[in-house]
Amino acid sequence: MKLFSKLISLSLFSVLVFSSCNDGVTYAEQLKAEKELIADYIKRENIKVVTEFPKEFPWGDKVYVLTKSGMYFRLESEGDKASGVDSLEANDKVITRFYQHTLSATSPDTLFNWNTVSYPFPTTFNYADATQVCEGWHEAVSYMKYNNSRAHFILHSKIGFETSSNDVVPYGFEMKIKIQK
Repeated sequence: MKLFSKLISLSLFSVLVFSSCNDGVTYAEQLKAEKELIADYIKRENIKVVTEFPKEFPWGDKVYVLTKSGMYFRLESEGDKASGVDSLEANDKVITRFYQHTLSATSPDTLFNWNTVSYPFPTTFNYADATQVCEGWHEAVSYMKYNNSRAHFILHSKIGFETSSNDVVPYGFEMKIKIQK
């Protein structure tokens, strides 16, 4: 009976050890899957990727710039550029409304923070304060530059929020901003 108990205990221990050591997917495989998901999304949405910002506005239909960080960025509205008054500077308060969505073709998940009906308060942060929001948002806002501008962008997990980084999940965003001096 003692031998039987030891065998059962050893079997359970072995199962626990081997199952905890191999979750089936490595980080490298997750990064590869993320890259493939982004490429698939770009193809599905007929996005045209360029490596330099267009010199004239409006940009061509579905033109996104691939930035050095790996963000795909599209400026939809320049905002109040003509006035030049609301140009973004370090420590300005940025007030955002946004849609966040996964890139999955089969079961996309969307978070709405576009208006007070969907979410009562906008998301706010101080521009150039690295402790607030993610690296990708700071970069996107730096391209938007002006009050009332609007953009679409895709963030891979390394420049996204901590949860997307931990889970290796890319997200797409549509964002509009207000700048408060």
